[in-house]
Amino acid sequence: MVESKILPEGTVRYPHDMIHEFMVSVFRAVDVPEEDARLMGDVLISADLRGIRSHGAARLTAYLKRIEGGHLNKNPDMKLRFGSDVTGTLDADNSLGPVAAHRAMAAAMEQAGKHGAGFVAVSNCSHLGYVGYWAKMAMEGGFIGISMTNGGGVVTPTFGVEPMLGTNPMSVAFPGGPGGHAYHLDMATATVARGKVETTLREGLALPKGWVSEAHGEPTLDEGGILNFDVPLLPLGGEGTDSGGHKGFGLSLMVELFCSVLAGSDLEARISGREGNAPPQTGHFLGAISVSGFRDSSLVFAQIREIFDMIRNSKKAPGQDRIYIHGEPEAIAEEENRRLGVPITPAVLDQVHRLNERFALGFEL
Repeated sequence: MVESKILPEGTVRYPHDMIHEFMVSVFRAVDVPEEDARLMGDVLISADLRGIRSHGAARLTAYLKRIEGGHLNKNPDMKLRFGSDVTGTLDADNSLGPVAAHRAMAAAMEQAGKHGAGFVAVSNCSHLGYVGYWAKMAMEGGFIGISMTNGGGVVTPTFGVEPMLGTNPMSVAFPGGPGGHAYHLDMATATVARGKVETTLREGLALPKGWVSEAHGEPTLDEGGILNFDVPLLPLGGEGTDSGGHKGFGLSLMVELFCSVLAGSDLEARISGREGNAPPQTGHFLGAISVSGFRDSSLVFAQIREIFDMIRNSKKAPGQDRIYIHGEPEAIAEEENRRLGVPITPAVLDQVHRLNERFALGFEL
């Protein structure tokens, strides 16, 4: 979801290709191979372009902490194995998450092209960026895309006070055909993504009620602007069952199962490694499904247009003049940010300046 449209004072906009090259240079400075460094830059700048500031340049310090701590493998020996024509696993060998996710989704798309569907569960991995990037990758290839990823020790289960699960985001991207209307859902199964809490605190804003457990006080950031684990987040729907917290907990647990038991990622290990001082042991689930495996795709795309038009043309709430289909706000943000430059807020800009100086990258920022 696009984050707050009101940017904090001191925000500076930069051409997206410049920030992309800066991020690539940062990863190259810590010896990430060129191709992988460029993929990392692609994923992070895509988040900034689409208004998901919590998962763009703001994530650099978190990746660097794990890389420089020796907890990620920059030259992994990943092992892909298919147990059937459409289902397989990838042992990522503790690689950078986007590198493994790209390989897994590419393999899923290849199987979908041959057999109508392809799914790959990933183990022994790390943070893959914003989860919607990978569902969108499949959608842009003409498939229905599905992507999920897990974490640990961040979100409380319903009626619990100890954080057990991650924010466990999931994404579904449904193509609309040439010139058509796509659907791109990208959501955390917690009330809010962890990165959005970081963004809100960095920008000096008050956290909305229901984001964090009130029994634990106010959350804090460390010196790198990364959220400490002193205050747990809540499942989508909040505490208890009155506002549907049990539904968010159920969705989060669903993502955990898809991303752990099918490939073998371990929840206890993820909880132990959550602060970046051990291998993260993250799991992912990525899939691609062929539309034409169900019906003639032209009929599917025509019906999508009809459904979306019916919804858009329905009666609006007072003060509202538009109903957005999932993915449209991000597409609008991307058009604006490509035209005006991606916004880098003061707290993130401070990190960027420090990295530029530390690695002597020479960017004029």
